[in-house]
Amino acid sequence: MMRAAFVLPVAALSLAGCSLFSSEDPRVGVEEVEDCADRVRPSLTYQEYQDLKTAPGRWVPTFTYDVTKMDFSAIQRLVASGADETVGTRLMQQTNRTSTAVERFMNMEVSEKGAFFLGRQPALFRVRGRPQAASQILANGCKRQLADMRLIEVSWERWQSPAATYEDGANSSNENKK
Repeated sequence: MMRAAFVLPVAALSLAGCSLFSSEDPRVGVEEVEDCADRVRPSLTYQEYQDLKTAPGRWVPTFTYDVTKMDFSAIQRLVASGADETVGTRLMQQTNRTSTAVERFMNMEVSEKGAFFLGRQPALFRVRGRPQAASQILANGCKRQLADMRLIEVSWERWQSPAATYEDGANSSNENKK
């Protein structure tokens, strides 16, 4: 009788531990907005997270997504008219090193149409969002995810209205966050 009591908890523990050894890639499938936010939030510093919760005014986010697991037809649907799908290849040719090319890609400015890094793994898509309240940035980045696509980085800068930029004479007051 003692033996049966011991086997049952061990069997239950081994079933619960199955997910620990799962070979399923977490980048595959659809991710809920809340799960995405919970996954990305720890990558922010404490101050960045506080800014996202309370910063006044409007901010322009840049979202970076890992699209490595997306199939080619899904990437083609993601490409907006005028998006730069050759940027990754160009950076690879210029640097001949994946790490350097990815670093340069991550530091370049992108438009609302986006840009792709499709040279080698990882395959990345970066896109600039519309001006919005800081408190909405993380949720909006997660809402933009498609199946087999994961938000991996968010950065933001203070939005300057076209009138403010014209009056200032330059857009020098932009602060880059993250």
